[in-house]
Amino acid sequence: MHKYRKTGTVLLSFLFAILLTLPILAAAPTPPVITDGRSVILYDKTHGKYLVEHYANERVNTSTSAKIMTGLIACEKLSSQLDDAVTVTEEMLSSASGYSMKLKAGERILIRDLLYGAICGSYNDAAYVLASVIGGDSDGFVALMNEYAVTLGAKSTSYTNPLGYPDSAAMVTTAYDTLKIALAASENELYMEICSALKHTVPATNKSEERQFYNRNFLISSASDPKYYNASCRGMNAGYSGEAGGWSVVTLAQDDGADYICVLLGGTSTEDDSRIYAYETVNKLIKWACRTYNNYTVFPAGAQLGTTSIGLTSIATPDAPYITDRDLVVYVPTESGEVTYSIDLQKDLKAPLKAGDEIGRVTVTSLGEVVGICPLILKEDYEVNAVMLVIDKIGAYTKSRAFAATLLCFIVLSVAVIGYKRLTRYSSRGRYTRRT
Repeated sequence: MHKYRKTGTVLLSFLFAILLTLPILAAAPTPPVITDGRSVILYDKTHGKYLVEHYANERVNTSTSAKIMTGLIACEKLSSQLDDAVTVTEEMLSSASGYSMKLKAGERILIRDLLYGAICGSYNDAAYVLASVIGGDSDGFVALMNEYAVTLGAKSTSYTNPLGYPDSAAMVTTAYDTLKIALAASENELYMEICSALKHTVPATNKSEERQFYNRNFLISSASDPKYYNASCRGMNAGYSGEAGGWSVVTLAQDDGADYICVLLGGTSTEDDSRIYAYETVNKLIKWACRTYNNYTVFPAGAQLGTTSIGLTSIATPDAPYITDRDLVVYVPTESGEVTYSIDLQKDLKAPLKAGDEIGRVTVTSLGEVVGICPLILKEDYEVNAVMLVIDKIGAYTKSRAFAATLLCFIVLSVAVIGYKRLTRYSSRGRYTRRT
């Protein structure tokens, strides 16, 4: 009977231990169902995490998202020439069609205004003029676009024009590739300033009166259609490129704890555009991320997490308190973001040590992933005790090779001396016997 009771107790303890681990194994939060877009991705830029991936590697016809690459290259190449004027030519405008800021051959316009026209206003004629200024002509510029795509690792992307209009089967990209390009663009201050502008005014030129236009990204500007406006969004590009390319929406959204980049390619809308499902889907994903993930302070700066032993301090080794070097803040799901932590300390710590010296780190995990690491530092100073130092040196010497060699030599010499004495004694006895 006692045997069965003991077995039952062990089983209950085992089950209890399993129950204690269940919160750590909680499932990751479930994102909304993707109802629009052929290739979609939601990325946490701050923490380097993919939150949503919907056919993100599938090649689709490139839409106006290609203008992110056009704008990025233009901002990098022309950032020092913003106040330079360009004379527009017929050749620059020869391939331009569609949405236009009405540039005319012979018009003198600043590069700054062309950049705002191409990026903020998404005007096709401004994009073609910039392409000619940078690449000599549109073909030269497209070659630069394709080279830069390879540099950024966008290996499934191919451009045939600077607009993104799907004029051939070769004009393709993926959500993953577009994300890589958007990440590079998000680090360019000039590009982000322009693509986030609500509106821009172009001063009068020799061929036109003053022009004013609004950002064509409905997430950014409520001027055209306020129902898609999202206050957390900054930039980047949105638009429609016919049935082949559909709607593309790419934006950077900022929350208190993270920056997100959302990419949707091949989106749709109603025939009269009264509902643009691409915008609705992107807004749904961004709002889900901002609602689901939040900052959580695991430990404040200076929190004492334990004590450790410091050698060479006194006859009785003290317990030395260690604390967190800074606030340990992690960004985790609110509902299923239970966290656990582990502490890793350096071994064989010895004085002298000062308050603030790093002696280890605490690692925080959530849902099986590392979400935060913080250095652990000593709270107090520790000086060397002279007696302990001598004892330590003696101990260290007794463990060294020099001591082992010395000891071996001593043993060999001792054996040799003892042997010599025995041999001498034996010889003495022999001589004494012969004399008698």
